[in-house]
Amino acid sequence: MTISTLPQKVVAMLASRRHRLRHFLWHSVRGAWNNPELTSDVKQFIRDKGWAPPNDRAPFDAAGKLLLDNYSGEDFLYMHRQMIREVNELLVQMGEPRLDVWAGIPKPNENPDFAVPPAWDYADPLRDAAANARMSARLRSVKSDAYARDPIGAWEAFYTNPSNLGRLSLGALGNLLEMTLHNNLHMRWASAPVGYMPSPNLEDTIGIDTRWDSLDYDYLGDTYSSHVNPVFWYLHGWVDSCIDRWAAVNAVVDIPWIGTWTGKLEDGWSHGQPEALTAAVREEVLSGHGGHGHGDHDLADMEEIVLKLGSCRVIRNFYDLLLDPV
Repeated sequence: MTISTLPQKVVAMLASRRHRLRHFLWHSVRGAWNNPELTSDVKQFIRDKGWAPPNDRAPFDAAGKLLLDNYSGEDFLYMHRQMIREVNELLVQMGEPRLDVWAGIPKPNENPDFAVPPAWDYADPLRDAAANARMSARLRSVKSDAYARDPIGAWEAFYTNPSNLGRLSLGALGNLLEMTLHNNLHMRWASAPVGYMPSPNLEDTIGIDTRWDSLDYDYLGDTYSSHVNPVFWYLHGWVDSCIDRWAAVNAVVDIPWIGTWTGKLEDGWSHGQPEALTAAVREEVLSGHGGHGHGDHDLADMEEIVLKLGSCRVIRNFYDLLLDPV
C-alpha cells in the first residue's frame, strides 16, 4: 500500500481555522468536562455557547477514571466516522478516489511507505529541561520495534478478537480504543513538528496564533493539526473498521447510536449529514472561492472557549501522554 495524499483543496479545508478549532475543541471539551479544575462558571459559559457534551457525557469521571458505560466512547467513534464520511463525500464530488485505510496496523519493516518516523529530542521552549527529557525518552519508546509488539500488537489483537468484541458495548470499545491504541498511534507515527504550538494552558492564557493555520503544520501529536496529516486518515480508517467488526460480531445491522456528539451544530447543520462542515464551506472548497461564510460568530465562540479552557489549565493533547506514568 502506497500512502496517498489528499487533493490540495481538501487539505486546505482541513487546515482551515474553523476545521482546526472544531477538532481541537471537541477533544478538549470532552476530555476536560469532569476535571475538577474546570470551574462551574466556565462550564456554564461553554453550555451557553452550545458546546457542552450532552448529559455531561465525558470519558473520565472527576477522579480521572475511564468510564465505559455512558456512551462517550460512541461519541468518539461517531464523530470521527462523520469526519471520514465528510472527506469521502468531497472526494467523490471531485471525482477522486475515496480514502484508503489500513487493513492492519503496519508492523516494523513491513511497508516503507508507512515507516515510523524517527524520534526526535523534544525541545518545547515552554517546558523545562526535565520535562523535555522525559518526553523524548517516552517518544523513543513509543516508536520502538518492541513497542510495536507490546503493547500495540497486544492491543490490536484484543480489539479484533471476536470474543472480546462480543463482550464490549460499542461505547466501551470506543473509549478503550481512544485512550490506549489510538492516542499512542498518533505519537508513534508523528514526525517532528515544524514548531511547538504554545498550549493555551499558560500562565497568561493566549489564543492560538494564526501562524499555526499554515498548511505545513500537520503534527499528528496535536488535535489542532493531526487531521491535516495524511496518516490520520489511515489510522482513523482502521479505528473506524473496529465499528464494523463489532457490529458483525454482535449481529447489529443498523447501529442504534446514542453517542452522536460532534460539537455544536453550526448554522445549516443537522444530524444525519456530515457535521464537521457547513454546506457553505463545502461549496467553498469545491468552487475554490475563499471567504469565511456566515458563521463567523461560531468561529469567535470557539476561540473564546479555548481561552476559557486554557485559563483553567485543563486542555490535554496527544503529546501529553509522553509525560504520563508508564
